[in-house]
Amino acid sequence: MRCAVLFALIHFVVADPKYITRKLCKDVDSSQCTVHSVIIDPCVQGVGFCTMKINKNYAVTLDVVPRFSASKLKVSIKADVNNNGNFTTTIKVPSDACDMMYCPLQSQERRIFDVYMNLDKKASGKFPVEVKLWNEDNESQACCVNFNVKVK
Repeated sequence: MRCAVLFALIHFVVADPKYITRKLCKDVDSSQCTVHSVIIDPCVQGVGFCTMKINKNYAVTLDVVPRFSASKLKVSIKADVNNNGNFTTTIKVPSDACDMMYCPLQSQERRIFDVYMNLDKKASGKFPVEVKLWNEDNESQACCVNFNVKVK
């Protein structure tokens, strides 16, 4: 019994993922995807934004229902460090999302997708981050969200 309580306490203290407030990307057709939730792990602060540290790994979990099918998927993570509406700072270069999730992607099939990010020294302050998952053969078919982070 003591081991179970100790394990639960360690899990609560060490792993503290949070559902965070997110917005759909303005330049992506929102009818292409339903985003149920975004979770950042670790994220102690929660809902409004996560405080992140430079050169630390963070998991971003997206719970989505795409309205498109695709056998080739790409994912990228970008930031708007200048807070001017332009996501020009690349955090994760476009890469093969099928290395991170099961492909092919089926339309109307709910999927949970994990991607990892690490902020480097270029980023500081509070700014939005954009995570985009898209059909490599038709970039207009995409799931895209953004959320706020604060980097120390």
